[in-house]
Amino acid sequence: MKSKRIAYYLRDCGNIHYFASIKPYLDYFFHQGVHENFLVVRGVSPDCRELGEYGGYTSLLTENNDLDSYDLVITPTFLRPEERTGNTRAVQIFHGMSDKPFTYGRDFRGYIRCLCAGRRQVDRLRQNRVNRAARCTIIGYPKFDNSVKGPSLFNNDKKTIIYCPTWRKGNISSIDIFLDNPKIIQQLLANYNLLVKPHPNIFNPNRKFFQQDIIDRLRAIDGITLIRSGNVMPWFHQAELYIGDISASGYEWLYFDRPMIFVNPQPDVLQPSIDPVSTTFLWQCGDVCNRIEELEALIDANLQADRFHKVREEVLHYSVYKPREKGATRRGIQQIEEILATDH
Repeated sequence: MKSKRIAYYLRDCGNIHYFASIKPYLDYFFHQGVHENFLVVRGVSPDCRELGEYGGYTSLLTENNDLDSYDLVITPTFLRPEERTGNTRAVQIFHGMSDKPFTYGRDFRGYIRCLCAGRRQVDRLRQNRVNRAARCTIIGYPKFDNSVKGPSLFNNDKKTIIYCPTWRKGNISSIDIFLDNPKIIQQLLANYNLLVKPHPNIFNPNRKFFQQDIIDRLRAIDGITLIRSGNVMPWFHQAELYIGDISASGYEWLYFDRPMIFVNPQPDVLQPSIDPVSTTFLWQCGDVCNRIEELEALIDANLQADRFHKVREEVLHYSVYKPREKGATRRGIQQIEEILATDH
């Protein structure tokens, strides 16, 4: 095969969740040694050098943002009008399985291919009339293919719970409710090991809704194990129960078939839904906490009796094609190699 120039477009070094989603493809093509591979960012910031996520990959970083100068662009983010032309050859791989409505209001028709995790993602895209012409291929979820356990963080008899608040855009994050109730946090810490893995944008000063005091307050709570990572899967291995809100990480948690609870960021507004286009479709998979004072009781109850196994599995298999078969990366690579084999 003729060597091609492949751009993995991250936009910003702080988008480590984007990097986590392109990594299965980057690893394959980088080690294959046939094509040139470039991690494309608008600026090489200190984050790129300091974050462990990029270890072994910093030599691939480039600020050449002329996406038309590459033979193919693989991206987990939506390309903005100023970032592309009608000639940009791009494959959309998405960076999660979000229920957030602003993802699906975008126009994906201009991509050569959209590699989708499962039927739910395609159904949501098709709800937007313009995306009925988008070229979608269902492959599964590559992050499920090589889910490695992270280093053990606790050496005690407590059960471990993980809290994954989403970012603060659109008033759909529970992080403010959580931080404004220190007594509840201390009760949890007294009885459980508590991992807190926020959406990476909460740490990213380049994002509109970043507030340094959110990070400062999290770091000041003695006993919390705070994680900054683009890939939550290694930490999920260590937890018995998941707490989320409108975070797409909840769909990744489904892989483990363990209990989950959702802290409602808008208790008087948001309700669980069985409608796949709803922001709260995932909430049918666990108890919804409308009052933070009830959180510990819900945790205790779910660890004693898991009532949601069946619906979790139904949602998982609707959302991810063959989720535990470990063939998604191979299917995605096959699609990309077919594109690379065609001249333009």
